[in-house]
Amino acid sequence: MKRSLWMLVAVVGLASFAQAGGQNDAGCGLGAQLFKDNRPVDQILAATTNGTFGNQTFAITTGTLGCSSGGLIKSSREREVFTAANLRVLEREMAAGKGEYTASLAALSGCQTAPFEAFAKSHYETLFPSANTTSTDFLIHLDQAIGSDASMAKACAL
Repeated sequence: MKRSLWMLVAVVGLASFAQAGGQNDAGCGLGAQLFKDNRPVDQILAATTNGTFGNQTFAITTGTLGCSSGGLIKSSREREVFTAANLRVLEREMAAGKGEYTASLAALSGCQTAPFEAFAKSHYETLFPSANTTSTDFLIHLDQAIGSDASMAKACAL
């Protein structure tokens, strides 16, 4: 009996913490749009709707149905954010002409990896004209260099 009482106290205590968050547990997607209340039955229906129709994956990819992070809508900024976060690593890898981050930037730029890496190495001084080159400056230089090179313009979809 004592054990059951402690279990009940623990469950009620945990439930009160879970309720305090006030967040929609189903996340985003059609289910979260249709069943907005944070009652357990609504959240179960929301999660079931999302899982049954597979719309949450679509919503995350496109940034619709209440999904605000990621998505195609924000893909234009992915390259800027990536470059700002990884500029010094990119600088080292581009000097070497290869690397994981350079390959990722090639993909974000719509470029084929091998030609992009070779191009970055051969144009390193243009892309990084000084030690104080910012990520914004770097992307401007990169886009200009790719645009002025016919073979790179074909290898990239900028």
